[in-house]
Amino acid sequence: MKFSIRYILVAVLTLCFSVLAEEYTVRSGDSLDRIARKFGVSVQDIIRENNLKKPYRIYPGQKLKIPQTDFIYHRVKYGENLSYIAKKYKVSVKSIIRANGLKKPYVIRTGQILKIPKKSVKSSTITEERYCKIKHKVKKGESLITIAKKYRVWVKDIKRLNNIKGNTIRVGQVLCIKEGVKKSVKKSKKSKGSSIIVKKKKIVRKKIIRYRVKSGDSLAKIAKRYGTTISEIARLNGLKKPYTIYPGQRLKIPKKIVYVEEEIVKRKSVPFGFIWPVDGKIVKNFVNNSQMRHLGIDIQTECDTPVKAAEDGKVIFAGDSIKAYGRLIVIKHANNFNTVYGHINQINVKDGQVVKKGDTIGTAGLLNNSEKCGIYFEIRKNTVPVDPLVFLNEKPNLDKKEN
Repeated sequence: MKFSIRYILVAVLTLCFSVLAEEYTVRSGDSLDRIARKFGVSVQDIIRENNLKKPYRIYPGQKLKIPQTDFIYHRVKYGENLSYIAKKYKVSVKSIIRANGLKKPYVIRTGQILKIPKKSVKSSTITEERYCKIKHKVKKGESLITIAKKYRVWVKDIKRLNNIKGNTIRVGQVLCIKEGVKKSVKKSKKSKGSSIIVKKKKIVRKKIIRYRVKSGDSLAKIAKRYGTTISEIARLNGLKKPYTIYPGQRLKIPKKIVYVEEEIVKRKSVPFGFIWPVDGKIVKNFVNNSQMRHLGIDIQTECDTPVKAAEDGKVIFAGDSIKAYGRLIVIKHANNFNTVYGHINQINVKDGQVVKKGDTIGTAGLLNNSEKCGIYFEIRKNTVPVDPLVFLNEKPNLDKKEN
């Protein structure tokens, strides 16, 4: 088991460059829209995965590849804001912001399609990796009850561990089965040290609408209905005293529009702090969406600049077997963190070596598809890539670039 973590992480890094898909047989009455909603993907994802041509016809019995995605899609409705949507799907506001690359002041519009990260199962004392000792591939005729009986576990534990809502499972679906734990997994409490704080700000703006006067209307009634004043309506419409109006007359009415803006206003420190591996400027930011996957940041710097370990840890990989990263170093840290340093020119450490924060582990080489020098830098939590800028301390002399 000495190098198991190393091999797992290398495999995860390699898989980042491929998209997994499962196969679905089209049934009578199916449409691309219905299939997309069933699997929580977009119609465009299915079209792209299967190279379908216009008018995108499908037929019963046809085999379609369904791309695996970490997101579901939500069409914004009138009156919705990020807080409401996050609460509906039981995810955080910041996860929606990151998934969609939203910029301040994080305004969303009616009809906009948002990617919502699928909620993962968490535990206060254990991790999924520890208890996923058995993987079961669903066969025809099986149900959650029969599978639970087979492995002598609770149905609710299978559903919780695999993030299943309801009782529907698919033939060919791979389920993680927890073994040897009688008590159900408890959800972890909300961490006190959130990396960002979202501030809500109430915004009131006026919009001019057209109103057709009805029988029985008066300026007083209209003003009260729309939360304005008689004098404001009279001014907008050039009315003279005694402000006589008649049915069918069109009036300009100032209507108040109230919405909430959400803004990241503060970053709190994490239990231990990562430092910048090199000084330089960010030439490519963290991106993880359906159009692009760049799961770290590219930092441009001088050639052969010393690369520092971002935090205390142990080297679990140092080599060049993953071509997309060039020469690569991976360091395991406390709290289930890993840092990844790609495009290294010279590696100064070896597998199993313990390093301290700030130790030189190598030198900067050429960035991917570029004649300029720098490094590719990732931070992973439980092997899942996260935006390094959330964890790195602000640095006044760092020149950042916005994608």
